Amino acid sequence: MTEDKAARLADAKALVKAIEQDDIQGEEALIEKLTANQTASVFNEVGRITREVHDTLMNFACDERLSSLAEEEMPDARDRLRYVITLSEQAANRTLNVIDEATPMAKKITDRSRRLKDELAKITQAERENPRLLSVTKTMDRYLDSTIKTGEQVKKQLTEIMMAQEFQDLSGQLLMRVIELLEQIEDKLINLLKITAPVRQKGSKTEPQQPNLDRGIGPQGYSKEKKKDVMESQDDVDDLLDSLGF
Repeated sequence: MTEDKAARLADAKALVKAIEQDDIQGEEALIEKLTANQTASVFNEVGRITREVHDTLMNFACDERLSSLAEEEMPDARDRLRYVITLSEQAANRTLNVIDEATPMAKKITDRSRRLKDELAKITQAERENPRLLSVTKTMDRYLDSTIKTGEQVKKQLTEIMMAQEFQDLSGQLLMRVIELLEQIEDKLINLLKITAPVRQKGSKTEPQQPNLDRGIGPQGYSKEKKKDVMESQDDVDDLLDSLGF
């Protein structure tokens, strides 16, 4: 058992004894002693977190890269994504237009080949005793069969290409969601920049925004009547944290 744990156990036993003996003053003293370490620990943790948040905000406000990101790069990224959507839509529309033109052409070739094959069959039937003509008609018949088969395959592939254009709708929807997310991040980033850094305009000097720090801070607190104790800038926050040992 550690010394600290043994001491706390002894204090706890003493508190029980004081309660049994109705020793109110002893109870209060022991309760204050038992809670003092915990209160100090909580205060130190709050101070440490406050220092980390303060330093983070100060670094954030001084980072010109973040300002450039919010004011230039985020809008530029949105515009580029919208441009990608536009190009994808244009490419899909061109593809669909070509399919609309090519599908009837493939059907026309297939239909004509079938009609020609039927006519060729009639000629073959009528000229069965002409070996040279039969040889030619057989060759043409094989060619027409190949043409019909190829035409059907072309129509099928054109249909597949048309169905594949659905990717444009899906990718467009996905990119629009990304754009909306970028807009939300941009708005929050700009708002945070406005809070943590003064607004600077060309040709003018603006005073830093003064945070409302009238509420109690630390164990003693800050009173509204004590105007000189009201912190007017981030430097005052830094000084306060330094004075408290954080």
